Amino acid sequence: MPRVESVPLTKPAASSDPLLIPPQHPNVLKRNQCRRRKLRPCSTCVRSHAHAVSHAPPGTGVPSKPDCTFDEIAEAPKNKYERLENRIAELESLLRQKDQALLHSAQNKLSPSGILQPRPFNEAQNFPEFIPATVPSYGLDLTWPGWPPQLPPPDLLKHLVEVFFVFHPHASRLFHVPTFMSTLSLPASHPKFPATPILHGICAVGSLYTAADPFPDEIFLERLRVKEQRPDSFAERHAKLAKEGAERMNTLGENLFQVFQANIILTWFYWSHGRWIFLWSAHTTRLAVPLGLYMCPPFHSITKSERPPSIISPARSVIEDETRRNAFWLSYAVEREHGCSNGWAQSLDDQDISQLLPTLVPPSERQWAHSRDVLYFHPEDSTDSFGLYIKGLILVSKIKTFNARFRSKHFSGDNSVVPPEALGNEPVDPRGSQAFIELDQIVSSFNRNNFPPHLRNPILDNVVDNHLYTAFLLPHIACILLHDPHAEVERSGCMSALKILTAARAILDLIYDVSNTSFDITLLDSFCSVCWFLGGRVLIRFLQAALDSRETDQIITLRTELDFIHISIAKIGQRIPLAYRFSKMLKDLIKKRCGNLHAVEFDPYIRFGHDNRSHGSVQLYDQMNETPSSIPSIPPRALNPTYGCGLDI
Repeated sequence: MPRVESVPLTKPAASSDPLLIPPQHPNVLKRNQCRRRKLRPCSTCVRSHAHAVSHAPPGTGVPSKPDCTFDEIAEAPKNKYERLENRIAELESLLRQKDQALLHSAQNKLSPSGILQPRPFNEAQNFPEFIPATVPSYGLDLTWPGWPPQLPPPDLLKHLVEVFFVFHPHASRLFHVPTFMSTLSLPASHPKFPATPILHGICAVGSLYTAADPFPDEIFLERLRVKEQRPDSFAERHAKLAKEGAERMNTLGENLFQVFQANIILTWFYWSHGRWIFLWSAHTTRLAVPLGLYMCPPFHSITKSERPPSIISPARSVIEDETRRNAFWLSYAVEREHGCSNGWAQSLDDQDISQLLPTLVPPSERQWAHSRDVLYFHPEDSTDSFGLYIKGLILVSKIKTFNARFRSKHFSGDNSVVPPEALGNEPVDPRGSQAFIELDQIVSSFNRNNFPPHLRNPILDNVVDNHLYTAFLLPHIACILLHDPHAEVERSGCMSALKILTAARAILDLIYDVSNTSFDITLLDSFCSVCWFLGGRVLIRFLQAALDSRETDQIITLRTELDFIHISIAKIGQRIPLAYRFSKMLKDLIKKRCGNLHAVEFDPYIRFGHDNRSHGSVQLYDQMNETPSSIPSIPPRALNPTYGCGLDI
């Protein structure tokens, strides 16, 4: 029987869903059986053929036999579903393989030997719009409906997000990367899609690690831009959008933890540029209080209150709980790092923090931040580099608090800050107080010899552990902050002067170590340039004293060490504006304190006392015990009056 042509307007609607296919007529089933068994044509086709032969006009060609055409065998709904599901699974597998291959290729292209070639600052050059020369495709060929208009296109956004996670030292601690990347692939209207302030902040920070031209060195960047009517750069525009979006969501009370994360990213951005850091770090740290991130059960307040400890709902998973804890410690870290450069009060007292330290072990095996032995005891199975980094900042915070509160505590009669031999009419020396001696002991014990064996070297096979490297710098910074106000050049054998010199030379050794690798030092934490500058500032005081006493050998040695520190900070400054300004400050400070030293011949790449530890002060530092009174002997070179210094500019 001839097949009836289907009408396009009605047939698809009737057969688009396999469940809506009508049941087969018995005659159709019969013809299907005839076709399978190769039987003779059905009676209907025979009658139709006979009628056509008898009524055909003269000359019309009629087939001698009936041509019986059978319908297609209807596919069962179950079989059709299985075929579609198999096809979908096959396409998803191919797409997943393509994305993995492209991501691997992109990471190879984003290696430090690739796009991360730092360019020097040019003060006369304006920062142009960030327009990458080529943007790799990541399979995002379609734009989701409702895509935020102020965000970059999906392919560029994903590129910047991957750059952010690959190169920023703290990015993988602030977010759980697999979860974040999976939510980024959702439609923009999906409730789990990342908050736009976070994405704008990532665009601002991620642009630091691209091949775009850097910012000009302007402290009051916004004021000069308005006067010169210059447009905002790509990074600055997205930083403003992140700020506005975070403020709006904070006002509405929506996604408050994501607002907290966005504020941390903005703090990183402004910290790397040396702008608004005090306001942003303080605001972010204080935001952790109503969110309840600074404490952990059972250390809640005993006050009876209708207000819960946290205004956000409890974490729904272990990953979310750990992400919240890491976010708090990152906000704490940047606030304490910035506090090293000033004498201002801190935004959150250490005594108010009752939180577990971050590490990948169950909470029952972790240390509490407020434990008395947290800076002495480092369990091997529950301590990682990030935990040591946080501990080092806790140590720095304790010393800053001691310096800031010493006078008020002494005035109120606090016995912990009153030296035993202090007289009423004489100036008080804090070094004899119980609190100072205890802090000095902690600083002396917080070193690589007391760290777990797997955390005693921050550089292995040219790979630098960013957190561990910064943790190695922190005890030397703590020593400088503790002893510098009491270092005296006029008095021979000043122990505080000796200790800050030892700390400065230890910082120099760490600069030598990282410079001897192929690691791109522009990828270090921004705080490293601050540590290097503090070490250089101590050496400037010794250089000034050596010039006054006309010690030629010491002048050449100190000048060479200072130039190497300046070169290293300037190299980081090729990418990070904060380091660029520190390099200029160090150069100006040398000129201000020591005058023109170009007549002195030096080689900034000569290493003095690094391989064989030939500094007398360094040898002494290795022999020191807990208190200054227990030091057995002092090398004569270390007793030279030229080894004292101060720290204030």
